[in-house]
Amino acid sequence: MVLFILEFKWHDLNTPLSICIWLLSIILIKIISHSSERFTIVPDSALLILVGFAAGSIMDRFWPDEIYLHPAYYLLPIQKISHLNVIIDAEKKIADFFFLYLLPPIALDAGYALPYQAFFENFGTIILYAVMGTLWNIISVGFILFMASPFFSISLPWVDLFLFSTFISAVDPVAVLSVFEEINVNRLLYICVFGESLLNDAVTIVIYHALAAMAKIGPENLETEDFIKALISFFLVSFGGILIGIVGAILTGLATKYSNDQQVLQPLICLLIPYLSYLVAESVHFSGILAIVLCGLMMKQYLAGNLSKQSLVTTSYFLKTLSTSCEAIIFVFLGLSTVSKKHDWDSVFIATTLLACLVCRFTGTYFLSCLANSGRRQKINLVDQFIMAYGGLRGAICYGLVMTLDKDAVVAKEMFTSTTIIVILTTVFLQGATIRPLVRLLDVEIEPDNQVTLVEHVISDVRDDIMEGIEAVAGIQGPKWFRQKFSHFNNNYILPCMVRNQRTRADELLAICDKR
Repeated sequence: MVLFILEFKWHDLNTPLSICIWLLSIILIKIISHSSERFTIVPDSALLILVGFAAGSIMDRFWPDEIYLHPAYYLLPIQKISHLNVIIDAEKKIADFFFLYLLPPIALDAGYALPYQAFFENFGTIILYAVMGTLWNIISVGFILFMASPFFSISLPWVDLFLFSTFISAVDPVAVLSVFEEINVNRLLYICVFGESLLNDAVTIVIYHALAAMAKIGPENLETEDFIKALISFFLVSFGGILIGIVGAILTGLATKYSNDQQVLQPLICLLIPYLSYLVAESVHFSGILAIVLCGLMMKQYLAGNLSKQSLVTTSYFLKTLSTSCEAIIFVFLGLSTVSKKHDWDSVFIATTLLACLVCRFTGTYFLSCLANSGRRQKINLVDQFIMAYGGLRGAICYGLVMTLDKDAVVAKEMFTSTTIIVILTTVFLQGATIRPLVRLLDVEIEPDNQVTLVEHVISDVRDDIMEGIEAVAGIQGPKWFRQKFSHFNNNYILPCMVRNQRTRADELLAICDKR
């Protein structure tokens, strides 16, 4: 018997070691890319895709086994076996991994980072873009694909085509928003793009689950009552997720209020309770994505009165780090998947999808902008409309959803996956890399850099109070009236119960003096 002093247990540590190596590689690439001006024109998502592609090419050269090009090999504890049943089992597990571990941190950080006041000031416009715009893209892209279906390489049922049009309509403008922040574009454009992308993902995922269930039933077995149930389910799932998100935000506020002596635990509370809201919503078949987004959005105002400045900064960086890591993992494995030999290319289907996505995005944005401008005092100009339409990049959500497709129910999964990768690569590399020069070329309106002075803040408050008084005298229940009623209810009944140190208007004015 030979006793080995040193023994390398790769299979026992496959998953944690792989994740650690991938994350360190991602961090190194980000450091290098931001250290030189030459790399700034290329979005981070594009660089991460290139990293995945390079790694996949090396693996395909030295280890030509399909299992090495599947994300599940690195994220899940499966053995190094290249049998077909292992890959199929891995595909089913990676769907759960995406929905349970990668998606929630991304959604939570997006909700938490959303500018609260600007979001609700433009709530109607954002809802119009996010809900009606998403429905327009799903229906129009699906209809175009259905009309062109006789020219595809395989016959596809209408349910599969509309299922594909659903997840291909999920926008991910991370690269666009980073350019907006750097150039400091006007607040209206920024909040419309941010808010639309946030709620667009939620609407897309709800519709995706409904159509995925229809695909399992089969289009030939669908009856009228199935469509009625799907419509009712859409509203029930959405409102259920919203309700659970509100409860989660309240619990987060109370937990942080009474944990002042344990500040080291507060960032963890801000992660675990929203994540619990997501899991509870998913367990009862409500919208987990809406629950965690709304929880992150609402809890922010409570944290400002319960957490110290240091804890607030820690929480923000903690959530941003998790979100960035999850997005990076998805983009790297997207690049890795491009090397796979399992692709099913259909040139007509790919070209039709690219054209449909571009045309429907622009037509939908311009039409909905006309509707929004009819009821807005501050109009959305044509330049901003063009940037909004051009900034409809596809990314992590698209790829994650196509990976979760059930191959038994959707026979064209490999063709959908290949097309999704092409659409993401086209939008990320072409539109993502050219959005910066376009913003400068079109002379997009920039938000003024000067800080609001104390006098300007007081004048703004007085103006709002005067407008509220005019609406009250005229008997008009306009935006100012609703805002005043909500602020009164929030300040007098909700915040005293939820926060330890409630800020008054005098505190806000003093804070402005401190900034000066």
